[in-house]
Amino acid sequence: MPDAGRDAVGEVQRLFLRHSGWLRGFISGLLPDFDAAEDVLHETFLTASAKAAEFAPGTDFPAWARAIARLKVLEHLRAERASGRAPGLDASTVELLADSAPPDPAAWAERRAVLAGCLERIAPRARRILELRYVEGLRPPEIAARVAWRTDAVHVALSRARRALRECAERRLASGAGGGDRP
Repeated sequence: MPDAGRDAVGEVQRLFLRHSGWLRGFISGLLPDFDAAEDVLHETFLTASAKAAEFAPGTDFPAWARAIARLKVLEHLRAERASGRAPGLDASTVELLADSAPPDPAAWAERRAVLAGCLERIAPRARRILELRYVEGLRPPEIAARVAWRTDAVHVALSRARRALRECAERRLASGAGGGDRP
């Protein structure tokens, strides 16, 4: 590979790593299965690296990488459908979600900060259930076994915790991320 090609790949990979948290969040918002989202993130990295020569330095890398990630999510859903597994969201819903996501990584950073503040404010048991689901990637039946609850109780707890986080985040974003309100 000529030096220019290696330089382009290296630059794209550096930019990808800088924006990987944002890209992970974008993909996870489209694919709720943690393992699938991680696989798509890796596929996005490989594709971005392979197409590095197509990226124009100095242009909007997050938009370029996001376009690749969106296509990789759609490929994943097509593969799920072809294998007979339920793919989750359909392609048109993924497109709507992708289009509604904030395009600017700085907006994601603000939202993450607000969400982190809201997470600190929810009940410890609710936070633990969320951690088991979204940090450890456990499914509700596995969480139920871990915490000795019924599976339907885990579903209800997750739903309530997500609603509390959403409402808290919406209030804080609407008020300029003020920290005085409850979850």
